[in-house]
Amino acid sequence: MRTSRIIAAAVTVATLAFGTACGGGDEKKTNAGGSSAPTSAASPSPTAREVLDKAVKDLNSSTYTYTMKIAEGTFSGAADPAGKHQVKADGVISGVKYTIEGIVIGTDYYFKTSIPASGVNPKKWYKLDRAKVTKQEIIGLLEEKDPTSSQQFVGRVGTAKQESPTTITGTYDLSQGGDLGVDDSAVLAALGEKAKAAPFIATLDAQHKLTSIKITIPAYGTVSEQTMTIDYAGHGQPVTVAPPKAADVTPAIAAVYSLLNS
Repeated sequence: MRTSRIIAAAVTVATLAFGTACGGGDEKKTNAGGSSAPTSAASPSPTAREVLDKAVKDLNSSTYTYTMKIAEGTFSGAADPAGKHQVKADGVISGVKYTIEGIVIGTDYYFKTSIPASGVNPKKWYKLDRAKVTKQEIIGLLEEKDPTSSQQFVGRVGTAKQESPTTITGTYDLSQGGDLGVDDSAVLAALGEKAKAAPFIATLDAQHKLTSIKITIPAYGTVSEQTMTIDYAGHGQPVTVAPPKAADVTPAIAAVYSLLNS
């Protein structure tokens, strides 16, 4: 299952390193009696889908921090449309924990990892020459302006219902694969039609800023129900993305580029 590009790429690179080293319509908000909320001809109430669409689009035009928890691991960071990004991914391969970190400030790229690779110091930040990185899997993630794939979310929503001013529930299509989807054909076959209608809950704050998305992957075969959760915070607040301390930085060596380009 691939639920985010950063985790997927991290798992791919880590596995290689370890191997060598070791649809439907929206429902409008209802009042306590279950009838449609009053609307005026001039200003109709937005549908749940419209509220959700605005909330995710607002992410793309503002600063925020995020934490995403999925079966493959956890990643967190900060995003700024002005070109500052910080990413940290934590995962487990064959029972061994690993971390991948990246910082991008304008044209300066820094990379750090605990993946065991000959010559790579897990305590050092490596300053990269972007031109020497030929594969996009990891470097592209450090550059990603939409690290949680929020802008793709509404397009995969089947049904949406506004349960309260700050809660939207509905169904989400996992069958398209890719980010926040399922790429494994065997898993999709086992899920069947359930893959096209995975339950989700989106939570907003009082200003209708997105604060969390929780998608439930239904149980299939002998595999229990799983969840993916993305939490958002710091909307519009200054993003503190600073370069590592100079004493902790060294120019990237061949072993680092080999890992990134593997």
